[in-house]
Amino acid sequence: MKNENFTLNKLIKIIWKNIIVIILFAFVGGFTFFAISKHKTSVTYSAARDIMIRNNLSNRAAYQRLRTELEMIPTYRDMLTSRQVMLNARKELPKNLQKRTSVEDISNAISTNNHPNSLIISIKATTNNKSDSIAYVNSVAKAARAELPKIQRGMGGVYLYPAATSKDIAVEVHSSVKKYTLVGVALGIIAGMVVAFTVTSIKEFN
Repeated sequence: MKNENFTLNKLIKIIWKNIIVIILFAFVGGFTFFAISKHKTSVTYSAARDIMIRNNLSNRAAYQRLRTELEMIPTYRDMLTSRQVMLNARKELPKNLQKRTSVEDISNAISTNNHPNSLIISIKATTNNKSDSIAYVNSVAKAARAELPKIQRGMGGVYLYPAATSKDIAVEVHSSVKKYTLVGVALGIIAGMVVAFTVTSIKEFN
């Protein structure tokens, strides 16, 4: 009986030691991956500017034209991201920014949205640089005013709302801290279990 109690006490000690090892490894793994994730945090800046498709007609013709323009809004949104507009937008950029910016850079940064039952289209530029986002969205708006009437003959024109400024910037932090930390903890637990099992096997069964 005494021998059995001794064996049980010893087993309990081994289990607790292994639990402590696993917890330590989980802590180290979580902390390590937490530190790594801090260096992987990124920030994006979004600038937006609205434009409106103009309707210069009056009376009955104006109403019919309005309905047509509303139906055309999805098409105008596609035109806004066309290469013709992007090429013009690049030319509208300040010279120093134009040198380091490609048409693809602008195209990848731009997205559009429209207000329901409205001729207003919102243009948004998102980059990792505040000044670039502002410059991109303003240049695309100017390019839209110049190019959309050329692409779609007969449209009334494009009205530009006030230019985007630094006051209008939306900042978004993209962080994977929680995900990386949980991965680190999980890997730490696995590593701790392997180490604990290996050490116990060597000490107790050899």
